[in-house]
Amino acid sequence: MHNPLIILSQSNKILSLLYQESRLVQANAYPKEGSDLEAIYIGKVKNVVPSLEAAFVEYQAGETGFLPLKRVKNPLLTNRAYDGRLVAGDELLVQVEKEGIKTKSPGLTCNLSFTGKYAVLTLGIQTLGYSGKLSKTQKEYLSSALMEKLPEERPGEEKAGLIIRTNAGELEDLQPLFQELDQLLALKNRVLKEAMHRTCFSCLYQPAPAWLCGVRDLYGFSYDKILTDDPEIFKQIREYLPDETRLELYQDQRISLERLYNVKTRIAEALAEKVWLKSGAYLIIQPTEALTVIDVNSGKQQKKKPGDDIFYRINQEAAKEIALQLRLRNISGIIIIDFISQDSDRLDKQLLQELTNLVRMDPVQTDVIDITPLGLVELTRKKINKSLKEQLESGK
Repeated sequence: MHNPLIILSQSNKILSLLYQESRLVQANAYPKEGSDLEAIYIGKVKNVVPSLEAAFVEYQAGETGFLPLKRVKNPLLTNRAYDGRLVAGDELLVQVEKEGIKTKSPGLTCNLSFTGKYAVLTLGIQTLGYSGKLSKTQKEYLSSALMEKLPEERPGEEKAGLIIRTNAGELEDLQPLFQELDQLLALKNRVLKEAMHRTCFSCLYQPAPAWLCGVRDLYGFSYDKILTDDPEIFKQIREYLPDETRLELYQDQRISLERLYNVKTRIAEALAEKVWLKSGAYLIIQPTEALTVIDVNSGKQQKKKPGDDIFYRINQEAAKEIALQLRLRNISGIIIIDFISQDSDRLDKQLLQELTNLVRMDPVQTDVIDITPLGLVELTRKKINKSLKEQLESGK
């Protein structure tokens, strides 16, 4: 197995590239200057718009975010006691949940959370939840060990809950998880204590740079080593993830790390509209403002003999490649796939099930919806970050 995670420093970006069996399967381009994602501020409500069921909150001087009111349960106000409503002028703790994209304001939440490699500490609900990618056996093992570790509810203290992440399932010794829980609790207590003494627009919590969080969040079983040729990046990863034993500093002077893994070519392929398949068929991937359309073209395989299932085999190959391309390009939202017509309801259902099984391996939630009356396959993929194309183009 050769599945390296490559971290490269570019002029204004940090590239994070995951290879599996010589193929680039995941790529991110993070801005070097960092972002506000997951940062916690004391914001001020500028106005409440009932028709949108939302409030606009200024969380930094001159920076306004969008706060959906449906998700506001027990906001932490610093200028008055919460009485079940938000009004203009209220000062409250907000966390940046989504980055602003194009004309959309950053998304904010009052449901504060603190993320670690193995767990997420959440405020507002005292519960113990698990990643859906953990097996039943893993959940039972973790549950028996963690029940006594749930933060105790004390009078006057904010309720806190835990969500156990997929990486915790790899631990044979749970001590790293317990240590992280103590750190997250200490961080939560510090933020809430400081909030009572800080002024509006103060930043109470700034997470690690996005590229470091990306390394932290990657499933440990998906790579066998982390490679970087930048000593400063090596140092930051070592300090942020001291228990990571697979980190290596690449120092071969004969060939650069970028050339060794053919990074420019692999990135160019990940941005191309056409993707060739081994069978001679190809995909056309076209993102639009509202959705992404993927067309499967039989290419050289134009003729179908009676009783031949060649079109089904092409669709199988295409489904596997599409699942990879969604992750690689970080395509999100609504996705429409036009597979080659098979003229068989049985084969259509079989293909739909195969596609469903393939996207389950995606770290980002992806759901296959159905086949439309026109024979188009609908699916959705949760938006976690900008697409790879948008990441590379932003800040140029």
